[in-house]
Amino acid sequence: MQKAKLQLTVRLSLLLAALCVVFLMIGGPAGADVPTPEPTEYVVEAGDTLWAIASAAADPGEDLRRLIADIARLSGIDADSLQPGQVLLIPAR
Repeated sequence: MQKAKLQLTVRLSLLLAALCVVFLMIGGPAGADVPTPEPTEYVVEAGDTLWAIASAAADPGEDLRRLIADIARLSGIDADSLQPGQVLLIPAR
């Protein structure tokens, strides 16, 4: 009787594992069809600051320091060196 219960438990465990593998294979990778949004270009005007640009582009409650760092990184600039006519890349939200 013990041996029969053990065999049944093993078989049910293997069946459950096989079903999990099948469902994982069917699902595919998460977010595979979601395209990455492109950053927006912004042309710097005289008197602009990264803080003001980030403030205008930020979502409510977003950390402006992080957004400024992202803009500088994407644009390949030093945060203190804005020039009129310069093109900045603003990360997509």
